[in-house]
Amino acid sequence: MPPLAIVVCGCLDKTLEGTEQEFWIQDCSAATEHILLMAHGLGLGGVWTALYPLKERYEGMQQLLHLPKTMIPLNALIIGYPKNQAEAKDKWKEENISYNKWMEKNS
Repeated sequence: MPPLAIVVCGCLDKTLEGTEQEFWIQDCSAATEHILLMAHGLGLGGVWTALYPLKERYEGMQQLLHLPKTMIPLNALIIGYPKNQAEAKDKWKEENISYNKWMEKNS
């Protein structure tokens, strides 16, 4: 399978109205993460390339794909077989966690 790109878009014609309209970003971000997790489960690699809110990026993708102005590309996912298998990185840091209330911690 050759590498492919998946462009995740939000359709402003189908969003909520008012201040809740911006929830399309969270919706598309969750969908993006699910796609990346599924790709990983299939032995594929993937990278999230941001488009929105950088106007020149998302408008460029709209033009390339002939999308209507109400279809906003949030990101492009590049999916393919990794050339090398990288070791998983453990980014867990106990000092970044607060319980029940904010606690300032010295780093």
